[in-house]
Amino acid sequence: MELVFVYGTLKKNHGNHSLISSSRFIGKGHTRNKYALYEYGIPYVTQREKESVIHGEVYSVSKYALLALDLLEQHPDWYYRQKTDILLYDVEEDVIKEVSAWLYFCDKIPFDAKINTSGTYKNYTTS
Repeated sequence: MELVFVYGTLKKNHGNHSLISSSRFIGKGHTRNKYALYEYGIPYVTQREKESVIHGEVYSVSKYALLALDLLEQHPDWYYRQKTDILLYDVEEDVIKEVSAWLYFCDKIPFDAKINTSGTYKNYTTS
């Protein structure tokens, strides 16, 4: 099993969540480091800029689910995944735990993409 941090269309209540809906939800959190989140219909996170922490969800996925995510994200040609430090929120114990999880980055951002300074992608699609 591998930990994956999702920040966009793979989150709960988003269009591609079905790819990981049977995976174990670990918790909500954000990146330890700052990155830039851009949106152009879909979200892009780049390491090239340091704008804000990125908010999302962590899942424990099988190697097969990870392969499906790689296909969706066109890893490593479009998005590329890299282990990243994530701070998890533990609401019940009111503590933060740090984990290392795969995060899909993309440096091929469309010219007219808009930066999201909050670090939270909210383009919900109901299913």
